[in-house]
Amino acid sequence: MDLSTIPVIDPNLVYLVLIIGLWTAISAAYIPGTGIAEIAAFVTLGSGIILLTAHPVNWWAFIVLLIGVISFIAIPFISPERARYAESGLALQAIGSVFLIDELAVSWILVGFVIGMSLLYHRLVLLPILKKHRELPVIDMEADLIGAYGRVIKPLTPIGTVQVNGELWSARSETPLENGETVQVIKREGLHLLVESAKPKRELQTES
Repeated sequence: MDLSTIPVIDPNLVYLVLIIGLWTAISAAYIPGTGIAEIAAFVTLGSGIILLTAHPVNWWAFIVLLIGVISFIAIPFISPERARYAESGLALQAIGSVFLIDELAVSWILVGFVIGMSLLYHRLVLLPILKKHRELPVIDMEADLIGAYGRVIKPLTPIGTVQVNGELWSARSETPLENGETVQVIKREGLHLLVESAKPKRELQTES
């Protein structure tokens, strides 16, 4: 890509696009869905990085910023009871944000606003969602899920989305599965399902 063709946009706007992309990626990890959040994160984050290259970037600050944001994905899922500690990553996010572009081009006020909104979003939206998933009656749910049949909504290559018992789940399969294929749940892995290709119920009933 010819960097000279990338438009030079206000660094504050570029920073916002980058942060929105990163937090959309975090949201996708907390909320299993149709893949829309994952696609939005990929497009927004990719656009932010491309626009960022038109500026004199301190890549060490970008890495610090990235580590700070990744803590919101790593800590809660590795140790749910320590989910609040992920907020320590906001310090790294702040440092990386301030020094992201040479000459401190990103507004301190904007950085402070983003850090505050990130904290509120994590506490008021993401943590309750994580807590809700953790408090679900796992045994009963697994009893309903294991062996249940569903349908592929987003191709599994090997990770995609399936609909089981009227709900959308992120799922993976050992073999690629296309839209509309019938699947059977083998195992639940946290917020994700392990599935395999299966015949529709009516075919099984006919065979029996």
